[in-house]
Amino acid sequence: EAAFTNTGGAADHRIAVKPTEIADLALAIAAGVGVDGATAPTLPAKQAKWVAALAKDLKAHKGKALVLVGDAQPAYVHALGIAINQALGSIGPDGTVTYIEPIEVDPIDHLGSLAELAKDIEAGKVDTLLIFGGNPAYTAPVDLGIDETPEEVKVKGPDGLTKFARLLKKVPLSIRLGTHFDETSAVCTWHVPEAHFLETWGDARAFDGTASVVQPLIAPLYSGKSAYQILAVMLGQFDRSPLKIVQDYWKGQTKNPAGFDADWRKSIHDGLIAGSAATPKTVTVKPLASFGARPTVAKGELEILFRPDPTIWDGRYANNGWLQELPKPITKLTWDNAALIAPSTAEKLKLIVKDGKDNGRVVELTYKGRKLSVPVWIVPGQAEGTVVLHLGYGRSMAGRVGTGIGFNAYALRTLDAPWGGPGAEIKVTEASYPLASTQMHRYVEGRDLYRTATLAEILKNPAILHEGAEHSPDTLIPAEDTGWTYDSYKWGMAIDLNSCTGCNACVISCQAENNIPVIGKEQIMTGRNMQWMEIDTYFHGADINDPDIFFQPRACMHCENAPCELVCPVAATVHDAEGLNVMVYNRCVGTRYCGNNCPYKVRHFNFLNYSEIATPSMRTPSLQLLNNPDVTVRTRGVMEKCTYCVQRISGARINAKEKNERIKDGDVITACQAACPSQAIHFGDLNDHSSKVYKIKQDSRDYAMLGELNTRPRTTYLGKIRNPNPELIEA
Repeated sequence: EAAFTNTGGAADHRIAVKPTEIADLALAIAAGVGVDGATAPTLPAKQAKWVAALAKDLKAHKGKALVLVGDAQPAYVHALGIAINQALGSIGPDGTVTYIEPIEVDPIDHLGSLAELAKDIEAGKVDTLLIFGGNPAYTAPVDLGIDETPEEVKVKGPDGLTKFARLLKKVPLSIRLGTHFDETSAVCTWHVPEAHFLETWGDARAFDGTASVVQPLIAPLYSGKSAYQILAVMLGQFDRSPLKIVQDYWKGQTKNPAGFDADWRKSIHDGLIAGSAATPKTVTVKPLASFGARPTVAKGELEILFRPDPTIWDGRYANNGWLQELPKPITKLTWDNAALIAPSTAEKLKLIVKDGKDNGRVVELTYKGRKLSVPVWIVPGQAEGTVVLHLGYGRSMAGRVGTGIGFNAYALRTLDAPWGGPGAEIKVTEASYPLASTQMHRYVEGRDLYRTATLAEILKNPAILHEGAEHSPDTLIPAEDTGWTYDSYKWGMAIDLNSCTGCNACVISCQAENNIPVIGKEQIMTGRNMQWMEIDTYFHGADINDPDIFFQPRACMHCENAPCELVCPVAATVHDAEGLNVMVYNRCVGTRYCGNNCPYKVRHFNFLNYSEIATPSMRTPSLQLLNNPDVTVRTRGVMEKCTYCVQRISGARINAKEKNERIKDGDVITACQAACPSQAIHFGDLNDHSSKVYKIKQDSRDYAMLGELNTRPRTTYLGKIRNPNPELIEA
């Protein structure tokens, strides 16, 4: 890959290459595993060594291996991926790859279809246009549409519209169904408010073809209509509800009309329609010669790579303050995008200054004759000679939060190169632009933060990840027992660093659950980010251009020997009978002694009345539902932090008391635990020796962050196991 991703960060081996070099690597791998007709191209020494070891490893695991190709790769590389899987015996019922009919009813080249529409509009062939979702006036390729005429510019000046937006204005009747009034709605004749998918009945298909009925959770807040309803109206069916539309469709698909009502209720209960998965297909891979010519590219050129933003995606979530303030996994940037470049590229551009960085310097980026001024951000581990631009910023009609934030990468994105390509140029300017990153916020000092070992090391010494500084004599708190006893519950958490991918799902779920305020870019730049949970990103290695990367969630550790409790003059932070370190908000007077004394730096102080800043917008009906009623909305002058979702513990306690029984393992699931897609977070009662979290904490990988301080944290970590190929381990 060209730039670090969460997938690359989790890999045992990763190689940074330009996007256009991946075709050569794929062809070399194909030749190495024995794809008929594949001839390995000449590669640089490092890449050749990497490919040789990889091909050998793949061949040693025939039938169990899997090669995946990223969505930004050209068709040629995807075809090579198919051929490699075929050569490895991975295709078929006993392999790792199964082919099915396409999930789309009518699979097409969507960009090509959009280009056809543009031609038809220009030719005057379109008199009525329906647009369901999407935002083509903002996201369409910059070269698709019509230019302003010199007369238009002379009379009224530049109108600020994209070429495609200007094209849409030529359609006599255009109707847009969308959840928000945006750039596309502004140039259409009519905007129809779209019901959110949680406000209406619908259906959807999973990646394997399995169909599911989508049920509404609430009635539409703004009388929104679904796409089903609009299509029904266009067909002259004015009185059909979304429920009836969906029911009638599936009634027409059933082979058991008499039992449809029972089958329908079962589908609603189960969440999927039985037997709807696609049937596996037997395929024959065509010869390599039929794949066409390998893409060629001029060497030495600067390459640009467009990627969806890690938080706001293609711009559809730009007006969501939670996501704007969520630090991006690799750069930890908030409220902005930037041109990401490698340290070696920055050095060639003379962007490196005495302090080793020059983030925020504005450059003029030129690609295919178009220019964009954008600040740079230097990222370790990125391929030399590449520039990565995230999409979704620079919106002109995103809403109160998202309008005017960041830089519009779509202004450089063309129809023939939707994911970028070679030929970019960078000109350094004297201007600078402030960028807000949380990478060095709440910096934790210590020698015992993140532990990792190779599988070979662990097999040799199973306790290697557990051994360490816990036995250091230099403790923050005397080593004698605290005297705490727990007769009922004893809550604790374990986070498996082997499973954590640094995706940030836990951070945003904690913010939603616990009414954590959005504070804005200015406050982030002063170091006041309020998320109770953060993902630490560690770069490791001697070469800044080729480091390893590690992710580690960090929140309140709920220490048995809590340093914060010793120094609070008003007993606002106390230890409860179940081992939680809790905050009594109405006692806190804001001395911040607890934050100063916390070695983990996980306590957050409300410097401003962030909740009151948002009060006027709370008159909007949808935002009145924003806050969790089970959690206090904090005011200025109090310290706040992770509570192990104490409100969920209280709810489970009430339910257990009604049944006259103890809280069972799994009855309490914290917000971060519920959201984690890789199930890296485990929580439960440590007094219950049958609980999953208790068993996990007996693992030899379990360790305490900064254990040498004798704070005895209730949140511990399972160290990361790496399994590198011995042939690729450097001396």
